[in-house]
Amino acid sequence: MYRFPSQEWVDELVKIATSDQELREIGKTWTYGGVITIMEPDEKLNESWKAFFLIDKGEVKEAKIIQDEKEYNAAFIFKTTYSVWKGIVKGEVDPIQAFLKGEIKVEGNIGILMQYMAFIRKFINVLTKVPTRFPDE
Repeated sequence: MYRFPSQEWVDELVKIATSDQELREIGKTWTYGGVITIMEPDEKLNESWKAFFLIDKGEVKEAKIIQDEKEYNAAFIFKTTYSVWKGIVKGEVDPIQAFLKGEIKVEGNIGILMQYMAFIRKFINVLTKVPTRFPDE
């Protein structure tokens, strides 16, 4: 089990994503580069967390915990609270519905993002495969 959030959790996510042929196939035309995820503190965990994922043609080339998102070139930034990220990782929260309800803030070209909805859904599916333990459980 890997603590969420942590670098070990990110590393395991990359291992699972790298071995997923379907993910690579669906995302093979992704050439937009990096994605940053930001977890903001909430009532369940008073901790913030930022991660950078460099994605090229459906493969995660680099993934790491970062301090300052301004130091990275990211096509998209996804920002929400610990509770929403936890729900996504557990497969209990649909990130598309969370976005539509304003629970996830997205910076970047939404039109491009919509073109890659199958890739995003598959990547979310991969997130749920990481054996995860949460600090509030």
